[in-house]
Order: sequence, then structure tokens, then C-alpha cells
Amino acid sequence: MSSNPTIVRLRFLLILICGTALYFFANVQRVAIPGAVFDRLQQAYDGSASGIAGLGAAFMFAYALMQPLTGLLLDRFGSGRVLIGGGLLFTAGMIGFARSGSLPAAYAAQILGGLGAGSLYLTLVRDDIRLFRGQYNLTLAIIILIGYSGGIAANAPLLIVVRRLGLRTTLTCAGILAGIFAVLAAALILRGTLPKEQKQHTFSPREFVPVFHSSHNWKLYIFSAFNFGLFYALQTVIGKKFMQDFCSLEELRAGWLFSATGAMAALSGLVMASASQFFGNRRQIFCRIAGVSSFTVFSLIFILICCNVRSGLIFSILLLMLSGTASLSTIVIPLLRETNPEMLSGRAVCMLNFSFYLAVAFFGNLSGQLLKLFPPIGHIGGAAIYGRSAWMTVFGIFLLSSCAVFYYSFQMKETYGRRSLPQPANEEKK
Repeated sequence: MSSNPTIVRLRFLLILICGTALYFFANVQRVAIPGAVFDRLQQAYDGSASGIAGLGAAFMFAYALMQPLTGLLLDRFGSGRVLIGGGLLFTAGMIGFARSGSLPAAYAAQILGGLGAGSLYLTLVRDDIRLFRGQYNLTLAIIILIGYSGGIAANAPLLIVVRRLGLRTTLTCAGILAGIFAVLAAALILRGTLPKEQKQHTFSPREFVPVFHSSHNWKLYIFSAFNFGLFYALQTVIGKKFMQDFCSLEELRAGWLFSATGAMAALSGLVMASASQFFGNRRQIFCRIAGVSSFTVFSLIFILICCNVRSGLIFSILLLMLSGTASLSTIVIPLLRETNPEMLSGRAVCMLNFSFYLAVAFFGNLSGQLLKLFPPIGHIGGAAIYGRSAWMTVFGIFLLSSCAVFYYSFQMKETYGRRSLPQPANEEKK
């Protein structure tokens, strides 16, 4: 083991690259299952719409659970051990899902993969800050962009490969590639000296209670989680199936559409961060734009379905509009830090990440349960096709939920980049 600072820094950089590659594959799994291959999974497992939608919810629930836990694991065991455990666990889940022969086995693999994938992002953030210190914002933006590109690859590019190799072979190959990066990361980490376990760090849910004393935090969580959850339930679970069922869009064209919405969501976060800085670190206006966009898009989609308008072009434009304000992390995370005491800001951000993926799991699973209430109007190759009433119900519920996004977007505090602490909820009532 070399003590040369240049060699040590290079080793940390290679670990960060391997971790970023794992984050890319985690986004592939998160978006592709079940959204990009919904009908193919329904054929493979002979499952109901709710059963297939639940595969995405299982991954997201596990992913959400790991957000508050990862902070503790990092404090206690260090980023190296967490990256090794998370990477290997995610790889096992990814390959296990690809080779699963039954729906229960697929659920177990998704939960395993979600637990591993859920630890990757915060681990990468810590390693990035340690490696680049004052310049970590730029490299973190690059890491996020690479991760989001996994979601782009999980639609049309994945479908092109699936058509050539088959679903199981494609997912197995992706799992093996992820496994190679996980093993490389583990080998590089173990070449160094692992930090001692910090046993004084213990997990207690009570540590997160002060975060909920502020009514502004509650409003921000509801606004941002619903905004994120509604879009990503479409992006990762039912959006592509809706375009195929209701608009009769061909599978690959629907895949290209959701690759485009994934790219738009990834780029919009960077654009909004730059725009916020340009306009004096304003946050409130971007939240309001997102609230108006969410309510407007879901209102128009619901009206079009009610009127039986099946234009793939119109729905594609609306979904692209929605994706432009779907990723608000670059706005709401700074806002959360600026409206909480410094000692609480880390825990507040953990709960924000938890709320994001909990909302995706909730809306994704809910949409599957709602579709289950309606008999299919037909079958194509073993995949059920759902009619106008089913989609009207799903988007009617989404429209009602977007009302909360709209309402709470106008409750967000303006900070102009400065720490501005709202009064606790119990004091506001006095």
C-alpha cells in the first residue's frame, strides 16, 4: 500500500468513478423496472398490473428506507464499508431479478437491490466532498448527471438491446457489468486502511423529530415529494404503458419519449440551479413554477382523456413540460438548508430524500392498484391493455394530488440564499 499522496488521491478518484458507475446502473434498474418493460414483465410472470407495478414500489420503498439509515451507517462505518456493502447488495439484487423465475422471487430481488442502491448517492456525496472539497459542487453535478443518464438509457436504448438479446439476458449482462464495478470498488477500498468503527453513533428515530417541529419543513416535504413522486411514477412505472395503451404508441417510440423526459429532468435541475444563482439565489419562484406546471399538465391530461383525445403528440408535449420541473433538488435542498439550523440541516435533507422515494413508491403502487379495479379491454402477446375509464381514474387521482403541489408551492419561503429560520409550528399557533 502506497502512502504517496498522489497515488492515494488517484485511488480515491477511481473509487468515486466506480461508485458513480454503480449509481448509473442503480438508475437503470430504478427506471427500467417496471416502466420501460411493463408489458414484457407482465408476459414473463403472467402478473396483474398491480403485481407488476408493485415491483417498482418494492424497490422504491427499500430505496427510501435507506436514506435516513445511510447517514448513520456512514458516520459509524465510513464510506468505504458502506460502498462495498451497498454495491455488492445492489448487484446481487440486480442479477437476482434478472434470473428470478417467479414474481415473489422478483420482489425479493427488488427489495435487496433497493436496499443496496439506496446507500449509493449519499456515500458518493461524502466521498466527493472529501476528494474535491471547495470544488465539490461541480463534480457532484457531474455525478448526478451521470446517474440520471442511467434513467435515460433505461428506456429506448435498453429496449433496443432487449429486442436483440431478450429481457433476461440484457438485465443479466447489466448486472454483471455493475458487479465488475462493485468488485473493483471493493478491491480499491480494501487496499487502503479502513477507519475504525465509531460505536458512539447509534440510530434513533428521535434524532429526526426536531425536523418536523417546523411547519415549513412539512409544507416543503409535501410539495417536493408529491411533485417528484407524480412525475417519477409516470417515468418509472406507468407512463410508457399509458402511452402504449391509450395513445397506441409503438413500444420503441414510447421508449424514446421517456428517454427524452429523463434527459429533460436531468438537465432542468442544472438549468434551475444556474437560473436561481443568476437571479440572486431566489428559490420561491421556481417552486411556484413547478406547482403551476404540475397542476396545469395533469388538468390537461385528465381533460384530454375524458374527451377521448388520443394524440400521442399532445401527450408527449405535456409529459415533456412536466419533466421540466420534476427535478427540484437543486432548489429545495438549498431552501431546506437555509430554513433549518445548521445542526438539523443534514437530517432534514435525509428526510427529504426519504420523502421523494416514498412518494414514488406510493404513487407507483397506487396506480397499479387502480388499474387492477378495471378489467382489461384486450390482450396483446399476453400483456393486458387498459381502457379509457381505467386511465381516467388514475390521472384523476394524480390531478387531485397535483392540487397539493400547487397549493404548497405558494407556501414556500423566500431566502435569497441566506439562512432564514421560520418559527416552530408550536410557536406559530400561539
